[in-house]
Amino acid sequence: MSDATPNSYTPEDVTQAFNEISATLFADKLAEATPKLLITAGLQSSGKTYLLEKSLLPSGRYANYVRLYLPEYRQKHPQYAEMEKHGVLHTYEHTEAFVREVSGKIFTQAFKQKYNIIMECAFDSLDFAGFMPMAQAAGYQFDVHIVACNQVFAHVSSIKRALKSLKNGELERFVQSSELESSRNNAQVIIEALESAAKTTKGSKITLYERGFGKLKERTLRAQSLYTEAPNGTPNTSTTTAFFSYGAYEKIISHQICTREERFDVVKECHLALLKTGVQASNVPDRIYNELYAYIITYMCR
Repeated sequence: MSDATPNSYTPEDVTQAFNEISATLFADKLAEATPKLLITAGLQSSGKTYLLEKSLLPSGRYANYVRLYLPEYRQKHPQYAEMEKHGVLHTYEHTEAFVREVSGKIFTQAFKQKYNIIMECAFDSLDFAGFMPMAQAAGYQFDVHIVACNQVFAHVSSIKRALKSLKNGELERFVQSSELESSRNNAQVIIEALESAAKTTKGSKITLYERGFGKLKERTLRAQSLYTEAPNGTPNTSTTTAFFSYGAYEKIISHQICTREERFDVVKECHLALLKTGVQASNVPDRIYNELYAYIITYMCR
């Protein structure tokens, strides 16, 4: 290996990765008269990527869209082979900056060409809210899918996801509870920016789903607003369920775990996660054990 540090890369490495990816990524994409954004949003581990990959993409409606990120883009890092020797958590952490730059170049190219774009938002940066006026000015139409859940569900789900990825040798990380709290604090600004842009862009739509413990483990549709234009040119909003608003999202994420069914489910999920830590003990941060036991003590039915 060269004298390069394990996670070092150059602007030329980013450009090379972008060129290799874009050679096929953009090959069959066509600009449409009205460019569109498919946005899946929610806290980390809320289920937004699952929604995208298991429901939205298989529908076939988004074949002409550019996806900004895939895990395999990380493999373009010049030190990737060396990183792999240190495990998937290490590799994920030390390819993060690189893959963000690569995805940024993909976005710049797609946005410049006014291609349809797929974006995932974990509410981890307020920069996403600032992008909405740019997209609106460029004539983009918004198809927004928001998955709402409370913070405990997101945190336990993130631990389960990380343990599964460790078992399967897939790149992942253990999300800090403080990161989820930060994302929750950002959510209102970002969601209201999304709603503002969608309301003034004919044909845009926002859909809200709920996930949680107990019966809510399976994603449930809660609200959907379609923004159109009346014959006289004034904005019009319609729905077949309930109208979307930030208040509807806030009500879900503020939900307190109270019922016996929910409490039993929290305790069960935490016990099952603890069992799975055994075979990966050397890779599991010490804090994970404390966090899981804390949830068990908090929600156990006495």
